[in-house]
Amino acid sequence: MIQLKSVYVTVGTTKFDALIEKIFSDEVLLLLQRRGCKKITVQYGTGKAPPVNRAKNYGIAVEIYQFKFGPERTDIINSDLTIGHAGAGTCMDILKNRKPGLVVVNDTLMDNHQVELAEQLAKDSYIFQCNLSSLAKSLEVLDFEMLVPYEKGRGMPAFISHLREMMRT
Repeated sequence: MIQLKSVYVTVGTTKFDALIEKIFSDEVLLLLQRRGCKKITVQYGTGKAPPVNRAKNYGIAVEIYQFKFGPERTDIINSDLTIGHAGAGTCMDILKNRKPGLVVVNDTLMDNHQVELAEQLAKDSYIFQCNLSSLAKSLEVLDFEMLVPYEKGRGMPAFISHLREMMRT
C-alpha cells in the first residue's frame, strides 16, 4: 500500500466546506496518519479556513491557503495523493501531472456535472472517485497503484468526447 506522506487537498475556485471539514475529522486524520501522512496542504477556495490544530494531534503538519497564483501548480507534483472536488480543472491537473487522485463529488450542487465526469474518469481507471460519506472508507481501502497513468493521446478521446457532450447539455 502506498505511503501518503504528503497529501494535497483542493476545492479549486469553489466553496466546498464539507470536504474541508471531512478532511479534518478525527476519522480521516486517523486514516491519513495510518497511511504515513506527515503533511497536508489545503487550498480551501472561497470557503472557511480549516481547523488546522486538529491535525497536530495526529502528527500531521498543515499548510493552508485560499488561492495560489503562478505558472506552475507544484502542490500536486509534490504530493503523494491529491484529494479534490470533482471539477474539470482539478481532474485535468491530476491527470496532466500523472499523480494519484481521489475526487470527491459535491452532492449538493444542482445539475451536477461532477458526477458524470468523476464516474467516467473512474471507469477509465485514471482517478478514484467517492462522495463525502465514503471518503474515509476510500482512503482506507483504495490501492492507488491500480490507477492508469495518463498518457497524452491514449484513452483521452473518449473522455474528451464525454466532456464535450456534458458541456452541450
